[in-house]
Amino acid sequence: MPPPVSEEIAAAYASGLALPPVQEPSTSPIVSFIGDSYTQGTGSSSKDVRWSTLVARQLGWDELNLGRGGTGYVTTAARAGCGLETCPAYPDMLAQAAGPNVTTVVVSGGYNDFKTFASDPASVTEAINKTFDGLRAAMPSAKIVAVGPSSPGTVTESIVAMDLAVQAAAAKVGAQYISLLEPNVTTKEMLSEDGVHVNDAGHKAIADRVAAVLAAG
Repeated sequence: MPPPVSEEIAAAYASGLALPPVQEPSTSPIVSFIGDSYTQGTGSSSKDVRWSTLVARQLGWDELNLGRGGTGYVTTAARAGCGLETCPAYPDMLAQAAGPNVTTVVVSGGYNDFKTFASDPASVTEAINKTFDGLRAAMPSAKIVAVGPSSPGTVTESIVAMDLAVQAAAAKVGAQYISLLEPNVTTKEMLSEDGVHVNDAGHKAIADRVAAVLAAG
């Protein structure tokens, strides 16, 4: 005896309506993105044109977006920043990022840590190392990508030093590093109305830089 069908399907057969096609499971790689409001998509006109989604589309990935506004390697956020009751710093996002079917993790950001790094670089550097060391321990065979911080304004010596700290931490665990500062990928003309986040042009510029480096291997 064939298995029973729902009343909705039986009615569709009876009326001659075409049934919707069965969705095949995706075979695309699942890629996690840890990041701040830029990764979350703030400033873009829609999530479809945020930089992480553009990269995923270009490279044929299924995106798991874990961007949380207001966060960083040491910086946490609350509802005003990320839209949730509380959002942890990057080291505490690793368990969510390292899912069972995730093949790649992209870590991006650092803007929200600039002030702390300027006054206490050791604490931020420690958190950067903790993030990448923790990812590698959790995902020994996964691809890890470190996208350095961006700054549409003046790139200070402190910002460069933090970018170098990300680069060093990535190298230590065999992660691929991508600079957004050499040359600076964003400009003041790409800022949205809030003066902090980039607009669609800025998101596209970041996406083009990241996708080009990844595609080149």
